[in-house]
Amino acid sequence: MAKGKAKASEGAAPQLSLWARWNPFRMAVYFVMGLVKMVLLGVFCLKAYRIRMHAINTFGHVIHEFDPWFNYRATVYLADHGWEKFFKWYDYMSWYPIGRPVGTTIYPGMQIVSVWIWEALKFVPEKKLSMPKEILSEIPKWVLAYFPNKGKYLAVGPMSLNDVCCLVPAWFGALATFLVFLLASELSESTSVGLAAAAIMSIIPAHIMRSVGGGFDNEAVAVSAFCLTLWLWVRCVRTPKSWPIGVLAGLAYVGAAATWGGYIFINNLIALHACILVVLGKYNTGLYRAFTLYYIIGTWGAMRVPVIGWAPLRSLEQMPSVLVFGTYQIIEFCEIVRRRYGGEKFTPWKYFGFRVAVFTTIGLVAGAVAWVLMEMGVFMPLGARIRGLFLEAVKTGNPLVDSVAEHSPANERAYELYLGKPRFLAVFGLLFCWHQRTPGKFLIFLYAAVAFHYSLKMSRLMIICGPVVSVLAGFPVGLIFDWCLNQFIGLVSPRLPAEPYVPLPPRSGGMGSIYRTIWHYFGGMIYPQEVKDLCKAKDSLGSTLWFVDRPVRAIVAWAILVAAWNRFLPDSKEFIAHCEEVAVHMSSPQLMFETTLRDGRKVIVDDYIRGYEWIRDNTPEDSRVMAWGDYG
Repeated sequence: MAKGKAKASEGAAPQLSLWARWNPFRMAVYFVMGLVKMVLLGVFCLKAYRIRMHAINTFGHVIHEFDPWFNYRATVYLADHGWEKFFKWYDYMSWYPIGRPVGTTIYPGMQIVSVWIWEALKFVPEKKLSMPKEILSEIPKWVLAYFPNKGKYLAVGPMSLNDVCCLVPAWFGALATFLVFLLASELSESTSVGLAAAAIMSIIPAHIMRSVGGGFDNEAVAVSAFCLTLWLWVRCVRTPKSWPIGVLAGLAYVGAAATWGGYIFINNLIALHACILVVLGKYNTGLYRAFTLYYIIGTWGAMRVPVIGWAPLRSLEQMPSVLVFGTYQIIEFCEIVRRRYGGEKFTPWKYFGFRVAVFTTIGLVAGAVAWVLMEMGVFMPLGARIRGLFLEAVKTGNPLVDSVAEHSPANERAYELYLGKPRFLAVFGLLFCWHQRTPGKFLIFLYAAVAFHYSLKMSRLMIICGPVVSVLAGFPVGLIFDWCLNQFIGLVSPRLPAEPYVPLPPRSGGMGSIYRTIWHYFGGMIYPQEVKDLCKAKDSLGSTLWFVDRPVRAIVAWAILVAAWNRFLPDSKEFIAHCEEVAVHMSSPQLMFETTLRDGRKVIVDDYIRGYEWIRDNTPEDSRVMAWGDYG
């Protein structure tokens, strides 16, 4: 009996004393690092806001040309007439002479959020808060530069709807930075990775291009909604007990679907991730509940958006998520049958045969039903832009889509402009995504592959590369920093052993059984006993010769930090300067522009907007302006 206990405890993590686990020095370092990370996260979110304010600081609260003006006009109509009239609104003043049923052809999420913010600010009392001069004089000027109005005062109170719409992109740019921090921290199990990802996301041009102040475009809000949906999804699949968070993931997806047509990307990406987890043998009832809740709530909510309607169940581009949802129901049905009749009746091979029979029967029936529905015209064909993502020649057959520059394929220059240096670090980051225990880690690989493919086909979709490049680039930075910090702490406190990993009970008759069978025969070649002995010897050496192991580790950590600082500091400065330059370039409202006179003075040329204002003020409200938009 004693031998059995000794053998059982042989592979357990070494037990440390209470003093070692709660060493005051270790706790103090963790506490200080936690405070520093919170401050840095706030700085990065503030930087994300300020870098998007170039247009407003230069030109004032002006909505930018083209799409943002239409979005603003729709927001004004929603604020003036309410939801019911908005969704029935047929705009006869645009797209003359046909007009446009705006309420049923627009993704209204951004307009709804903007009106909510505008209404909420009405309850904020108008005040001007000033900082005492004594305190102001003691704060360094470079710190005051981060404060509103350089720390002189902070004005709060109601805003005009125009000002709210101008500021929404900058506000949501900061929110997207915070959500990328949460997403990266969840995927990597490290807040240092999240912090590095937030630093990149705050200034990466791939996100700035659609979120500058005054650029009231759908993507400004959609990216934040996408990041929130992905974070809640990976959070709800962290453990089998995390499935209730699938409700929040579904609600977040509703917000994403109401904001931008790119919601199809998020829907299929999550469905693909759920499918891959089954293929990898990670299926469990908690995963089933999480995906089912997410899909039912998300799909039901998305179908309430007029422009979407029945598309989640009819359009071919959304069929992958429907198929994954149906597959999950079949798998869980088989699991219920096995639990009801017990494992004695269903041996692994019998259960495997039972599942094959069930899938074959239901597949044949579903295929026949799908064929009938297709012949009846129930399913909708692929849209022009969706076809453009998969056609070799890129041409969609729609001249309006094909002729717009942002619908053309991306090239190397576009990747350099919008992603910069972090794209190389992101490739290196793929090597750091394997040791995490959360099933969410597989999502980042799928996201990277799909986003890269889409951006190759359409440069506009470079925007979805911003979050994934930021997250992947944060992996090596954050994880290497964590390792180095632990080596320094280890000089005065023993290294804490990793928390014991408790795997889920093995399931027979599924992909898990196949992988275990393969590993039984080929695992020795992949992970031979010699490697196991070497790892065990390394751990034993570290515990017996700790007075040698700890200083050597600290020296290696210091060398890594110094080398990384010297190598990446110039690249970091170059990337920051590049982002600042691109942000200024992207901040032109096109209705006015800044130019330099011969004597060096800078002036604002606002002839265009003054001309529009003259037409507005000196012509009847229902006047028709003849204009020609040349799309090629």
